[in-house]
Amino acid sequence: MSTWASEDRGRSWRKLRDLTHGSQYNHAYARGPVGAHPDFWAFWADGDPRAFSPSRLYFSNRDGDVWRLPYDMAGEFAEPERVGE
Repeated sequence: MSTWASEDRGRSWRKLRDLTHGSQYNHAYARGPVGAHPDFWAFWADGDPRAFSPSRLYFSNRDGDVWRLPYDMAGEFAEPERVGE
């Protein structure tokens, strides 16, 4: 997953930052919540598009820092895991 920016209304794009890399699963279709808070800027899932697989949920802040939600939860609350740097 990467963040991209356009300064000409989508005619050309430049990559700003890789958010995830090296995963065995596809990371796709990030959603940007309407009126998003800078600490919750994008939300997406991973998975194998060709076979049944686990799928994990991710979110990032506006700066591109990424967290993964726990796949299994032992209780009602759990901390997300920081991904990357």
